[in-house]
Order: sequence, then C-alpha cells, then structure tokens
Amino acid sequence: LAPTSGYSLFSSYEWASEALGGSVNFQRVEAGGSYHFPLSQSWLVHTGLRGGFILSEGASADNIPFNSRFFTGGENTVRGYREGLATPLDSNGDELGSESYVLMNLELEQRLSRSLSIVEFVDAVYFSREGLYDGGNDFLYSVGLGIRYQTVVGPIRLEYGYNPEPRPQDPKGRLHLSVGFPF
Repeated sequence: LAPTSGYSLFSSYEWASEALGGSVNFQRVEAGGSYHFPLSQSWLVHTGLRGGFILSEGASADNIPFNSRFFTGGENTVRGYREGLATPLDSNGDELGSESYVLMNLELEQRLSRSLSIVEFVDAVYFSREGLYDGGNDFLYSVGLGIRYQTVVGPIRLEYGYNPEPRPQDPKGRLHLSVGFPF
C-alpha cells in the first residue's frame, strides 16, 4: 500500500481478431514496473517506467477502437493533466488517444512523521498518435509537489502537477486528491 523498498512488474496482452468473432484486428501490449528504495530513514525514492503499443492489420482507424487506445494523464500517470488528457489531440482539442507510449515517473519522498510526508515528482510521457512512434509524436511532462497521509487503505494524496511547457489547449497544472500509491 505504501512501498519503501522493492519492485513491482506487470504486463498485459490483448488480442482482437475477426477470426475470434470480432469486427476488428489488433494486438495491444503493455508492460512496466516500479522500483522503490530508501536513501535514509526519512528519504525515499520511487521510480516507475511503463509503455505500450498497439499493432493492427490494415488501417488503424478501422481496426483499433477508440476505447482501446492509450489515454495517459491524471493522478496516477502525468499529474499535471486531467485523467486521459495527456494524449494526442485533434485540431479541435479533442482527445485521440495514442497507439504507443512510454511513461516515466520519478518521486522523492520526505517523511515528516510516521504517517505524514511530502513528495516532489516528475512525470513524463512520450507518445505516438499512429503506430510504433510514428506520426504525431509528442512529449509532455509535469513537475510537482504533494503531501501524503498514510492510512490503513494506503496514502491519501493531495498533489499539484505543474506543466512547464503546455500545449496551447493544456492547463498550466492540476490539483489531485486521491487515495492509493500512484504507480
């Protein structure tokens, strides 16, 4: 619920095919992990790295449903954005979702007491609108501060992510109140 050392790994694979009775053909792969280690009794470092890609047979517009694309942003990915908005946008500012991405999270946590700590973080995502890092590539990042209160169900987090280089339609930052460790 509140890691202080060790690592976590995950992966997922999704396959959609007309041969399985569906109406689309694609494969979606996602993998990642996190590593946590103490610098001292009161200083902790948390790192996270994950990524994913979608492969499709034929035109991706015909074979990748909108809800199967990747939508980063929010309290557990890029904290300077609302949920799902750190993603490719069309000319009207509407979300398109990405077909591939790499997400990095880095945190430095300072414990003030057994249950209270402050955290500094950097979240960054590199994504592609089409294919494996082709067409419409973009890089977004946020830096921020937060305060955490440890409970039996995980930390209650109040964090503000600031976007130093937002796109014209992006916010300058975002305040999040959430429960649980972010990655």
